Amino acid sequence: MFRYFFSFIITLFITFSLQAQIVCSNASKIALDKRIEELNKMKVDTFNIPLREGNIARIFLDTPYLEKTLEIGKKEELVINFVGFDCTTFVESVTAMNLLFNHAPSLRNLNHYASILERLRYRNGQLTGYGSRLHYFTEWVLDNQKKGILKDMTLEIGGQTYDKKINFMSTHISSYKRLIDNDSALNTIKVAETTINQHPLSQIYIKNIASVEAKIKEGDIIALVTKINGLDVSHVGIAVKKLDRIHLLHASQSSGKVVITNKPLAEWLKNSKLNTGITVARLNP
Repeated sequence: MFRYFFSFIITLFITFSLQAQIVCSNASKIALDKRIEELNKMKVDTFNIPLREGNIARIFLDTPYLEKTLEIGKKEELVINFVGFDCTTFVESVTAMNLLFNHAPSLRNLNHYASILERLRYRNGQLTGYGSRLHYFTEWVLDNQKKGILKDMTLEIGGQTYDKKINFMSTHISSYKRLIDNDSALNTIKVAETTINQHPLSQIYIKNIASVEAKIKEGDIIALVTKINGLDVSHVGIAVKKLDRIHLLHASQSSGKVVITNKPLAEWLKNSKLNTGITVARLNP
């Protein structure tokens, strides 16, 4: 009872702080309500938060892959889409749903979900324009670690630091239409890049994944470190176990839907020409 009362107070605070305009189609609202009902029946609120992540992720298997679901309209708004995901919105949506189940059943609804999603997706938990979105996944982890939501486990479970300057967005402005002729947003992005570059980057190299696999847990958030100059990661997903091996559950562009890799993560990445390793983040219990 105390837990739900405390959650009620916290949720009221979060909801009243929601300033963003919500964009959610009727189809997405129906899908969201259906998922909440399904998870209520599964009693996922009895699981700890990290384990819950993998269980929630699995209910989205076969959901269509959709690109650029956040790039709609002329201004940044809080987009909620449950009919299709790209890799990042998949991880965000699963994690927001996970955190929603910290609250009493009566509070598991669209408005509270939106409040949690805004907190995850935007710097310091508040949407204040395109530049406030945590575009780089490295900053997404840093910011949500600062909020107490998760912890970067990469170094702790066997990763190594590496040197790389992150500046892809500010050096490829033409690829981001909302940065074109938008000095304010561009300056915010440059500040974000500076923040990332002030922190040591880390990864578990592909050749070492098998040796640390036992330390990766169901529900961990996995990001694939990329070889692309100026960019930190190229893809994200959620670790799940199959036959005691770690696989990646992710929104796959090539498969056109949310899938689990057909091989364990270590083997799946073994011959990658795009990636050098992974990072691992774990939600706090």
